[in-house]
Amino acid sequence: MQCKPHSGAAPRGAAVSRNLYELVTQKIVDSLKEGVVPWRKPWRTNRSLPSNAVTSKPYRGVNVLLLGLGPYEDHRWLTFRQAKELGGKVRPGEKSTMVVFWKYWQKEDEAEGSDSPKRKTIPVLKYFNVFNAEQCEGLALAPILHTGTASPDDRIRSAEALICSMPNPPFIEERGDQAFYLPSEDTVRVPKISRFDTVDHYYATTFHELGHSTGHEKRLNRKGVMGKIHFGSEDYGREELVAELTSSFCCAAVGIDNTIPASASYVDSWLQSLQNDPKAVVIAAAQAQKAADYIRGIDLAD
Repeated sequence: MQCKPHSGAAPRGAAVSRNLYELVTQKIVDSLKEGVVPWRKPWRTNRSLPSNAVTSKPYRGVNVLLLGLGPYEDHRWLTFRQAKELGGKVRPGEKSTMVVFWKYWQKEDEAEGSDSPKRKTIPVLKYFNVFNAEQCEGLALAPILHTGTASPDDRIRSAEALICSMPNPPFIEERGDQAFYLPSEDTVRVPKISRFDTVDHYYATTFHELGHSTGHEKRLNRKGVMGKIHFGSEDYGREELVAELTSSFCCAAVGIDNTIPASASYVDSWLQSLQNDPKAVVIAAAQAQKAADYIRGIDLAD
């Protein structure tokens, strides 16, 4: 989500943005209550990450989750106007899906005792509506190429290449029967691959712990990793959500199936974090996108 700064008065203050956070969060909460974890799903080569049908630019952050909740096989999305530009139209009765982005407003912050006011940047969450290509007719779009599912060997090679692409990585060791990240030693520990039910489970878990490691002070320096966090606290729950989403984004990049059954305790902790803080899922998804980009060795503005 990216937008150029804009100077002037912010539209209708913080209430509009807060209501939008709540709307986004409620969609994720409703999905969790129905037993569907939006970020745990199989990613296959014939179902790419959601992207814009006109620009081919992939959606990022929480938009991946919002668009992934739909039942569509086509990964391409477009606005009502873009459908018309492609010579087609949205079928009558079809409902749109919301995607969000940041609008940055510049405000003069007059500090007491200072003759020169400083400019303060205020992020405001905005949205627009899109439709899936399957909800439209007459679009001048090429058919989707179904290339089939990548072989296990290819997926393993892609996952290993992704792990190796991480700049300034933590030390990774395979031993024990638990997976965790130890910030004081900057070490990721995971059990040997033979201890996991599937190869996909091993890599999804490894990406989860690497997600935590991106929060180290020498990387992205997240409070949820470097601060004093108590097990079971809201800060702990938020960092777990960041790592979960980071793993999801990494798995999607290499076609790893991360549909690991979630325990009731995990679902309850996610629900608690989201319901206590309407901004949690939007912020966690943005942080996870940065973390996944870091692991992949790419530098993209969120």
